[in-house]
Amino acid sequence: MKRMLFTYRLWLLMSFLLWGSLSLYGQTVQPPDIPSRSASDFLDLRQGVTENELVTRALSSNPTLLAQRQQIAMAKGGVTQARLRKNPTLALGGLKEVNGGDNSFNVGGMLPLELYGRRARRTEVAQNKEDATEQSVADHERLLTGEVRTRFGDALASIRNLMFVEQLLRVNRDFLKLMDDRVREGATPTLDAAETRVEVNRIETMRIDYQAKAEIALLALKEAVGIDPEESIRLKGALELAPLAYDQKQLLQLAMDHRPDLAVQRANEALADAELRLDKATAKPDASVFGGYQRPDSGFSQQGFDAAGNLTPIRQTFNYATFGLNIDLPLFNRNQGAVVSDTAAIHAANSQTAAVNLSLRHEVSQNLIRLNGAQTRVRVYGSGVRDQAAHNLDIVRQTYSYGRTTLLDVIAEQRRYIDIETGYTEILLDAYAARIALEQAVGTNLP
Repeated sequence: MKRMLFTYRLWLLMSFLLWGSLSLYGQTVQPPDIPSRSASDFLDLRQGVTENELVTRALSSNPTLLAQRQQIAMAKGGVTQARLRKNPTLALGGLKEVNGGDNSFNVGGMLPLELYGRRARRTEVAQNKEDATEQSVADHERLLTGEVRTRFGDALASIRNLMFVEQLLRVNRDFLKLMDDRVREGATPTLDAAETRVEVNRIETMRIDYQAKAEIALLALKEAVGIDPEESIRLKGALELAPLAYDQKQLLQLAMDHRPDLAVQRANEALADAELRLDKATAKPDASVFGGYQRPDSGFSQQGFDAAGNLTPIRQTFNYATFGLNIDLPLFNRNQGAVVSDTAAIHAANSQTAAVNLSLRHEVSQNLIRLNGAQTRVRVYGSGVRDQAAHNLDIVRQTYSYGRTTLLDVIAEQRRYIDIETGYTEILLDAYAARIALEQAVGTNLP
């Protein structure tokens, strides 16, 4: 009896705890619903912005790129500065005897000659720095173009999945209405309608997920372009691209001619050579010409006779012209260390050029293989997998309508179809990204 009483009390305690936990669970604050947005809110095939328009806008308004372009203006200023001659110097001075009447005034100037082409060598260095800066900015433009185009493709992929799920959701909602009608008529079990409702809700969660992914992809695209997140834009484009064939040798030649990062290394080679010539020029003697005028006024405390035989103070003012040549003799410092450093910089620049050249060739070859493989997968998947999966789903649905299969078979086949269709989006995106990567590797747009 005591054992039964203890069991009863334990059951009451467990019931009370379970009721309390359910009550607390029921009081949990639910998150707000996400505003529903359809694929048409992201895509407009008539008035939307194209990929090329967004690339053009990014090249003109991306703040990071605009900051980098100021380096070109800085380099141009360096060229202007290097072309200027060195300024002459002006010296003014005087002399006054303490407790006496002697004094002197002098004025002089000096002009550096910059022998052995120092100014030309200095200008050459500045011009090569400008070339390297321009090519570096051009390489940033190439990378930014690829980033914008890649994010444009990501947004198109998310929008395509959202559009597919929206269409599938409409079909399943219509099917659910039909199931509810048949349940009311007694022609279909209630369980089938409940299973259909679960599947509709599952597809609705997929739609919410793809909507969020589309919004995130669009925000990432705006960030790359330099657009405020509050600005509303809709895209115009498609993931499907016409299959094209390219010749590897022609692509490699295009890359050698158009890759800015390779041009940067070539400009660095020229810059290292120019710096070596400048250091060798400054290691040679230089000279400055100078000239001046002196006007001393001096005399003695005694007196002397002038031409008329009168006594007069002995004092005379003189006028002197001075001129000469100052020569800098590089006896000890002949830029020996700078020459060694410049020689090493030349070797390093040559090695960097070879490294970029090798990497460039590998990039072109790898991305060409990637593009060819992606285009082949798109063709096989589109005709041999995707179409067949849609056909299989239609057959299973018809078989269910005849009562020859279960609803679970229809749901399973539909889920396989969803996986295949979203997988097709990934394959299309891979082909799209492979095309962009190949154009980045080549350094120019492909036809």
